[in-house]
Amino acid sequence: MTTSPYAFPNSGKTIRLGRVLDPRDQRAAVIAFDHGLHLGVIPGVANPGAMLETLAESGADAFLVGPGTARRFASVFTGRGAPGLIMRVDWTNRWRSAEMLGSEEGRGRMIASVEDAARLGADAVLTYMFIGYDDPDAEARQVEDVAEMTQACEALGIGCIIEPMARGRRADHDIYRPEFIAMGARIACEIGADVLKTDYSGSGDTFRQVIDATFRPVLIAGGPKTETLREALEMVSGALHAGARGMFIGRNVFQAPDPGRMMRVLRRMIHDDLSVDAALGELE
Repeated sequence: MTTSPYAFPNSGKTIRLGRVLDPRDQRAAVIAFDHGLHLGVIPGVANPGAMLETLAESGADAFLVGPGTARRFASVFTGRGAPGLIMRVDWTNRWRSAEMLGSEEGRGRMIASVEDAARLGADAVLTYMFIGYDDPDAEARQVEDVAEMTQACEALGIGCIIEPMARGRRADHDIYRPEFIAMGARIACEIGADVLKTDYSGSGDTFRQVIDATFRPVLIAGGPKTETLREALEMVSGALHAGARGMFIGRNVFQAPDPGRMMRVLRRMIHDDLSVDAALGELE
């Protein structure tokens, strides 16, 4: 008998991850709202409380936030029917430009523990797992940190979400290569992830290679804001048809002309199989 990929290892994880993945369809529309942790203020996050409330009212299943946001805006995650809370427990200077004091390859560090997340009421924690650093020891040390996090999640019954990404000098030539995404996703499963957040390979056909490599639910990362609205919607649709269980999308929602409307439409795509053309009709 095949074990369901959604059978989490203990009741604590089952209860908490049920506030992230909808138990009725095991899908999730998650807003990535941790950009301020890595980049400072960017458009859409200047007034975090108001944006979180808008997107929560518009149907976000959960939010990914940093520890400070989780602490300051706890009211957004409080009460019956409130969205799930996923706390990022690591930080990186990978995403900053050189003009903003970033570095070519970047490095990251853990900034909070699973115990910290539990005290703040988090349903799950999330961390990057970069593969492709020029220094193999840097990659190995990060895997060690991620593995320690998975063990702490297991001990406390907190959901464990790993974000494997092919980055660094050895990978930057082709970061969306499906073989790289699939390799990172399978490694994350083997380390102990309950849920994965991965890059999207660009098409549903190639992304099936990622789904086939995993045995845990996969949600795609939205990445940079797309050039066109159709491109963003086709990304979500292609991933779902390949077998993904939803999305972590940030800038394509909170930088949209009408973030609440964008959130409502994406939620319907994920939970009600709204088509790309129908979604466009509701947004244009």
